Amino acid sequence: MNRLGLEASSGYGVASKIVNFAMLVPSALMQSMASFVSQNVGAGKMKRARQSMFTGIGVGVGVGCIVFALVMLKGDMLAGFFSTDAAVIQKGFDYLKGFAPETIVTAVLFSMVGYFNGNQKTFWVMLQGLVQTLLVRLPMAYFMSIQSDASLTEIGLAAPVSTTVGILLNVGFYIYMSRCENKKNIQG
Repeated sequence: MNRLGLEASSGYGVASKIVNFAMLVPSALMQSMASFVSQNVGAGKMKRARQSMFTGIGVGVGVGCIVFALVMLKGDMLAGFFSTDAAVIQKGFDYLKGFAPETIVTAVLFSMVGYFNGNQKTFWVMLQGLVQTLLVRLPMAYFMSIQSDASLTEIGLAAPVSTTVGILLNVGFYIYMSRCENKKNIQG
């Protein structure tokens, strides 16, 4: 961000404060999901554990849609809570416009991550997190930042794009895990 100038860097800083608030619900879902799922897995109630993941996704997406609308329609007002400089507010809002879809897709990803953590698949959680961060988010943000007409909105898109990749990876792993579980039930 620093290469884009002081206003862009400051705008990103303002937007990051808003992002922290926006991620509170998905983070809470992930943490509570891990605990709830592990209790149900331990009790042998796999169906209930799976249902909780889908319930978490539904609740999170509902809240995420509200936050998405608020960020897209009133992101400049939100940025105004943290700065009075019109240029910084605009740059913060520019970043938030790219980041806004993250408020929805993170609810899906974090509910899945909580589910996998509750199923003791923590290595998978770490691996998919590294893949989406190191192979998608950082390279995309860097690539967008070195363009001659670099835009904070395009840089902000790196977050929801990498989260979407994480969702796809997790859906694949969920299918794999379900098939292994079905095989185990049939054999045993």
